[in-house]
Amino acid sequence: MASLLGQFFNRINGSQEDIASEGIVYILQQSTVAKEALYNYIFNVSGLQFKNLEIYSQSVGKNNERPDISGINEKGIEVLIIEAKFWASLTENQPIEYLKRLKENSILIFICPKLRINSLVNEIERKLSDNELHYKYIDKKYILDDNKQIYITDWLTILELLKTNLTKNHEMFLVSDIDQLIGFCEVIDNYSFFPIIDNDLSPSIPKKINSYCDFLDKVVDKLKSSLNANTDGLKSTPQKYGYTRYINIGNYGISFEVNLKLWEMIADTPFWITIKESNNGPWKQSEIFKNNLKEVASRKNIKLFKIPNNDLSFALIPILNQVEEKVIEDIEMKIISIIKELQQ
Repeated sequence: MASLLGQFFNRINGSQEDIASEGIVYILQQSTVAKEALYNYIFNVSGLQFKNLEIYSQSVGKNNERPDISGINEKGIEVLIIEAKFWASLTENQPIEYLKRLKENSILIFICPKLRINSLVNEIERKLSDNELHYKYIDKKYILDDNKQIYITDWLTILELLKTNLTKNHEMFLVSDIDQLIGFCEVIDNYSFFPIIDNDLSPSIPKKINSYCDFLDKVVDKLKSSLNANTDGLKSTPQKYGYTRYINIGNYGISFEVNLKLWEMIADTPFWITIKESNNGPWKQSEIFKNNLKEVASRKNIKLFKIPNNDLSFALIPILNQVEEKVIEDIEMKIISIIKELQQ
């Protein structure tokens, strides 16, 4: 949907998430109907029943966490947090410090582009695991202790929900505002070029990406010793969205790559490995082999995703804040564990 706000999204200074979330706060503060629509939506996805919440934006907590939208009940208890996301990664405080703020029977909702959902799911699960928070995943939501819940939805779902209910109630002045937000979010969701800011031109960015390609070569060199990996006749290949090394290990043909497109669209890592059966013929993944890969992923707790060509690929999440040698060793051991599990 075209909108005036959407036309000028890349000329607006400041956070695009703040603009979108402040727009939602304005709508909720102006309309009881909009609030009731949101309450009903939350009840349908979580079973939590809210009413008469006071809605605030940018409520700073004791650890300087600052969720975009907060909902406070009649007892002064924060039971709802809504965080607006487009393409930025989770901050240090998200979602852990937000969960600490919430009491029992509460919910943290992330709103993001549809194409961001998969990678956001992986970020959240990694943060929960790193902080040893136990959860159940049921019907697209995470349920933690004290019935604290996390739910992820997309911008169009929330905005169309509000628009439908405002239209039924003939609050057309707010419908036009919702249309502005829908146009704004759709442009951001689909726009392939983001405005260049000063930090984008820092040489640290290409240096880091180039170092990822060098990192791949170093891991392959280690695999030649540890797994008798063979690269004879297999050329390293620069791709439109990254860099790929091809390896033979036993009866497996392996593509080990830095893939910027999968990093952008699927999971928060540049490092991906696709394993296929070779058997001295064309590399391929049969349905039986794909099932084997799924079982290995489950046993080794390594994420496996269907990529655009319908192959299955492992997302290799590097350890953080470690020297190169440690990161190389960690990725090497992940690959070794996958291969050895397949060979059993």
